[in-house]
Amino acid sequence: MTTRVEHVFDIAAALERPATGSSLAHASAAIDGVVAIQRQIDELEGRKLVAVERARRAAARAESALLSDDDVTLSRAGAERRHDLARRAFTADLATALRLTEQAASHLLDTARTLAGDGDLAGTHDENRRATLDALCRGRVSLAHATAVADTLAELPTPEARAQVEAAVLPRAATCTVPQLRRHLRRARDLVHPEPFVERHRRAAESRAVYLDPGTDGMAWLTAHLPAPIAHAAYDRLSRTGAHAKEAGDGRTLAQLRADSLADLLLADDVPTPARSAPVLAQIARRITPTVRVTVPVLSLLGHSDLAAELDGHGPVDAATASSLAAAAPSLRRLLVDPADGRVLTTDPGTYSVPAALRSFLQERDSVCRFPGCTRSAARCDIDHVVAWADGGRTVADNLAHLCRHHHVLKHQTSWRSAPGPDGTLTWTSPTGRTHHDPPGPPVPDHPVPDLEPPDDAPDDG
Repeated sequence: MTTRVEHVFDIAAALERPATGSSLAHASAAIDGVVAIQRQIDELEGRKLVAVERARRAAARAESALLSDDDVTLSRAGAERRHDLARRAFTADLATALRLTEQAASHLLDTARTLAGDGDLAGTHDENRRATLDALCRGRVSLAHATAVADTLAELPTPEARAQVEAAVLPRAATCTVPQLRRHLRRARDLVHPEPFVERHRRAAESRAVYLDPGTDGMAWLTAHLPAPIAHAAYDRLSRTGAHAKEAGDGRTLAQLRADSLADLLLADDVPTPARSAPVLAQIARRITPTVRVTVPVLSLLGHSDLAAELDGHGPVDAATASSLAAAAPSLRRLLVDPADGRVLTTDPGTYSVPAALRSFLQERDSVCRFPGCTRSAARCDIDHVVAWADGGRTVADNLAHLCRHHHVLKHQTSWRSAPGPDGTLTWTSPTGRTHHDPPGPPVPDHPVPDLEPPDDAPDDG
């Protein structure tokens, strides 16, 4: 008989405030403790995945024991049906043991299998395929990061493509958030996928749908799965409708105005709803032309290449969609850059204001806010002089970065600090002295950019 000893953690003692010393120093030490605990959790999550995969392989070798030996229907079933039933029986066993839904347990099994590979643990399997699992077992990435990698690798049809994606993104996984990693994964996946982007998009678009899920306190979620350019255009229209209403004195938040605009547009104007008193938002929205910004490689635009274009705030879109968007654009903005390092060539560093060409270059380079972990689109950010203009900072790409308003204020009004590097990397120093490095995006090729609407001038308090 095994006796289980339960260790009691003294929460009250752990939360006691230190009597003396700098509170910020204690805060820093506490963060160190959080980081150390998280690393231990990550290591254990890696070991859990290895155990899950070991259990799956053991179950696969004992498939017949998972099935009923006296069921007449099963006795006439083929090998594929028997294998599926055995898999379902084992998944349910794991799910009940871990108190998970069977869907969550199935995903856990898929993640473990993808990251561990299909060969024997003691076999001649290429260890490079286990690089992500090894990083998790060493506490260098989290389970969420490893799961994001596994989800992407599972979508790729060849071992070579999977190996290329894993090698490309794993170095970034240790320094970025999961949403940032998923952006890198999407881009890396599209670069190596053997099937043309346009074919994949055509198939993916067949899954477009609208979902309704219950919320709490009388609320519900309405979710639409749409082609990315359509979704971004719709969101832009809702955002600009809300901004227009706020400028006119509406007291609702922008998030509330987006939701109310959507309701006004979808419902007939004469249908009353609790969330709105008058359908004026729909009238505003219908006067707004939605805007999306797409970067198109010039060879794709000319029909000489099927290289994917970049939809601002999202990632790759197929060349055919990008070309149709470019055809509808009132103008194209050509971006001239140095082919060696991607540095924009048409700028004047002696002026405070950011020229249009440089602004476009920065938006492509940064894509999102440059504060560590932030994924707000650069199109909705301010452009900040990293070294302030008043302190001798120049208006050049290496000294400029997009910051969302929240992190722009954080930089100037708290003890967070940033410093530019020669390659465009921003080094951030936190109030407790920790440093975080945010590298710029890859060099931008020389190609035209559809400018569907001139960007609004963002305030620059740097």
